[in-house]
Amino acid sequence: MPPSSHYNRMHDTQWLTKLAYLSDIFSTLNGLNLSLQGKDTTIFKVQDKIQATRMKLDLWCGHIYRKDFESFPSLADFLLTSKEELDGDTTQAFKAHLQSLHSELGKYFEEPDPSFEWIRNPFVTGKVDIEKVSVNLSSKEADNLVEIATSGTLKTLFRERSLANFWAQVQSEYPGLAEIALKHLMPFPTTYNCEIGFSTLVDLEMKKRNRINVEPDMRLKLSRLEPDIPTVVRQQKQYHSSH
Repeated sequence: MPPSSHYNRMHDTQWLTKLAYLSDIFSTLNGLNLSLQGKDTTIFKVQDKIQATRMKLDLWCGHIYRKDFESFPSLADFLLTSKEELDGDTTQAFKAHLQSLHSELGKYFEEPDPSFEWIRNPFVTGKVDIEKVSVNLSSKEADNLVEIATSGTLKTLFRERSLANFWAQVQSEYPGLAEIALKHLMPFPTTYNCEIGFSTLVDLEMKKRNRINVEPDMRLKLSRLEPDIPTVVRQQKQYHSSH
């Protein structure tokens, strides 16, 4: 594209309006991507974030038609400073784009299955709630869920631990429920952990050493456990030279 074309773009208000709109959309998608990262991210958190974003996209379609641009700060600033207004074709193009994003997010991320809601919140209340969330459980597992739901001790433990840690903690007492829960919680809902592992491998292989077997080092590098150095030192035998 010749330089004159770039100059003309910078004075094309319709093109700049679309650019401001896309800036807001990419900012939203970037925020969504960042919110899905982290080692403790579960499939439930991912589903919540995606569902919230899709609902926002639906709302924004109506906002665009009402000339309400509060959800699009870059677009709102540009329209205010340029004293321009959206024409009908641009408004329709923005709506079609928002609807397309809503549809594509629905394809890549499935709707949450309400029958597994008890994994995220095992402390359901009432007979109707128990029956609703335990449709895929055996009679024994449903009975165990009632025991968990009415346990004050486990409710306190649930508040203090992460979701995966909680179910791992009760695995010995409620193995059936814990196994189902952990199978839903352990798979990576995003590629974040894979990317962290790959970056760690590259760092160890390329910068620090050139050995094929890096498994022990990677395990140490990726672990979130804090080593108890004083205890490790105390457990080691001391060797004193006689010289």
